Amino acid sequence: MSTTRTEIAIIGGGVIGNSIAYHLARQGQSVLVIERAAIASEPAASWASAGGVRRQGRHPAEAQLASEAIQRWPTLSEELAADLRYRQGGQLLLAESDSEAAQIAAYVQQQHAIGFSDVRLVNRSEAHELVPGLNPQVIAGSYSPTDGQASPPHTTRAFAQAAQRLGATYFTNTAALSLLTHNSRVTGVRTTQGDIAARHIILAAGAWSDELALTAGLRLPIHTLALQMLLSTPAQPGILQPVIGALSRKLSLKQLDDGSFFIGGGWPGDVSPDRRSCTMRPASISSNWSTASELLPAVAHQRIARSWCGLEAQSIDDIPFIGHAPGLDGLTLALGFSGHGFALAPAVGRAVAALINGQPATELDALTPARIAHFKS
Repeated sequence: MSTTRTEIAIIGGGVIGNSIAYHLARQGQSVLVIERAAIASEPAASWASAGGVRRQGRHPAEAQLASEAIQRWPTLSEELAADLRYRQGGQLLLAESDSEAAQIAAYVQQQHAIGFSDVRLVNRSEAHELVPGLNPQVIAGSYSPTDGQASPPHTTRAFAQAAQRLGATYFTNTAALSLLTHNSRVTGVRTTQGDIAARHIILAAGAWSDELALTAGLRLPIHTLALQMLLSTPAQPGILQPVIGALSRKLSLKQLDDGSFFIGGGWPGDVSPDRRSCTMRPASISSNWSTASELLPAVAHQRIARSWCGLEAQSIDDIPFIGHAPGLDGLTLALGFSGHGFALAPAVGRAVAALINGQPATELDALTPARIAHFKS
């Protein structure tokens, strides 16, 4: 096979890889995206994700990216010329006891300390006004009005289509087999369509990134999680506006435009031995459903219409590795988003494009892959 040449090759056609491709193509860069399947297909995180667009509850290292992304989401559909199913209904984290209410009050102060000044403490009546029909045990909450939700598959494909309109090339249904190196520099990618030579490689392959990094001698401190999602039969639309969760519950609950409840929260499935698929756990399904039904009893009047799981890359410290790979020139990492990368995608794409072009990207400093050296393999 002949060698394909490009300025920048991106491994991974998920929402992060496609956002990076879009932002680079917008700057006139020659970009090629390598994706092992179709864009936003099973079991990738960008196909499976619950789609929360959340700023509150972020690690301080992600705060700047989260603030930038939240500002862009309301106009992103127009920018990408696509329906992203975006809705800015807010996000509400709930307390169901006096001790939890005290924790929520402290939590709101923490949000203010990292720059999220619009996050506010709500009392019992305000929480029940925001979400009528909540469990009566709810006595307080932390409300972030600028948070919301969107569709990960729609958003992922919209970034890819926008990147292609700007000249990016896509090799889909093409597996990246290994990184090509020479004298501690990554020079290209070996794929099932032949070798690709590039000035710069961006590794954004999610749960499968560690396999590729290891071909260049880089051991990534990430592991694969299978996280499950549930979708209910449609209820009356408009029952639930914000995305809700609770301190004492493993839950992310939202309602879609058709009235269906979309339920997540980190309940695990099982990863296949080859890490190419996952299976649901019946106990996780029943526990997730009952948790949602207890917090919002309207859920219990529906039934489960669909359930699925997707594969996520969990980093050792629960925040992503974004930046130049340690000890390997020509390689940039954007991976390990630990189940909460979707909302950051617009800002991550912009920041990585700046980094590749030698521009300042101080918002990535605390997420540098240089910290990999501090973890034991």
